Amino acid sequence: MADESNGGGGFGWFILGGIIGVAIGAYVASGPGRAQVDGLRSKTIELSGSDTVQKAKDAAQRAREIVTDPDHPVGKAIQDGVAAARRKREELEAAAARKMQQTKNGE
Repeated sequence: MADESNGGGGFGWFILGGIIGVAIGAYVASGPGRAQVDGLRSKTIELSGSDTVQKAKDAAQRAREIVTDPDHPVGKAIQDGVAAARRKREELEAAAARKMQQTKNGE
């Protein structure tokens, strides 16, 4: 038989490794990693008021207006696509209802 007195040794090393990993993780999170997080946070705040961000917001607003404008070619194409999808859905639902009715009548 195998030596059963040494059976729990592997699990003990596993627990010890986990404790060491948690300690190293806590040190890194509170040490140099914290300075990087603070630096990223301040850079994000700094960039959020920049001219580039404002241009992007303006472009997004223009895109929203174009998409919802029925007179603009893009807005018209989107509305036509939505209408076509609605018609196709109605066709498919009607076909499914006919198929279900045929199945009921056939039984």
